[in-house]
Amino acid sequence: MGKVANIQADNAIDRLAGWSYPAAMSSVGPIITLTTDFGLDDWYVAAMKSVLLKACPHARLVDVTHHIRAGDVLAGSICLERAVAVFEEGTIHLAVVDPGVGWDRRLLVGCVGEQWVVCPDNGLITWTWRRHAGVRAHELTWRPSSISATFHGRDVMAPVAGMLAAGTATLEQISRPIDHPILLDIAPATPPARTGQIIYFDRFGNAITNVLEETVKAAAGTRICAAGRDLGEVKHTYSQVGPGHALALIGSSGLLEIAVRDGSARERLRLAVGDEVTIV
Repeated sequence: MGKVANIQADNAIDRLAGWSYPAAMSSVGPIITLTTDFGLDDWYVAAMKSVLLKACPHARLVDVTHHIRAGDVLAGSICLERAVAVFEEGTIHLAVVDPGVGWDRRLLVGCVGEQWVVCPDNGLITWTWRRHAGVRAHELTWRPSSISATFHGRDVMAPVAGMLAAGTATLEQISRPIDHPILLDIAPATPPARTGQIIYFDRFGNAITNVLEETVKAAAGTRICAAGRDLGEVKHTYSQVGPGHALALIGSSGLLEIAVRDGSARERLRLAVGDEVTIV
């Protein structure tokens, strides 16, 4: 009976998404990723996972990160987009960085190709919206019979992600299309732009900017300045400078990054999110 139930659930997901799993995926459960600012000191992540597994027992849960700084919607947006970029069709992304919980703000399901993003409508979907074509937004209309004023991640968004994964609800049943989700005032710096800004720091202290690789290539042979500091020409690897030296290079996200070999650019160069980066 377990195998039959799994096949039925997989078929329901196929009907919901309008596509068919690859053969290698047909015998495994759907993926649900989690991106939050909850940390791991409390029970909040476990509470959401409990709801997800009750709604879709065969789901595969993947933690993107739970160490977003509390309330940092921009950082959450960057991490969420990186998950969307690397996971396959059919993945559901549950993202909860929600300083406005309990206020009169909408909740979203974003459709990115054949993936879904369930998150608050507070700008968390911004970087996904900016970097992926054809994203569609839906406002959640479904609500449970009982709901906490302070934990919509557990009581509303996790059940929705679970229902989508299990195929027990369609988008039409739980949401309505909208044209304009809330977006943060940040976008990729595209050619012919020559200025950008730092938008994120990874755990190594590397400063990730909004400057696309093609923007740098369009201004080939130039130098990079960050917060008024001349970093020279763009390098290909960290090994092109000595230990402790700063450099600019294109990171794995296809974005210009500022780094310090064997050190933290954030600390050594005293950089901050929002600092200007210039192609000179």
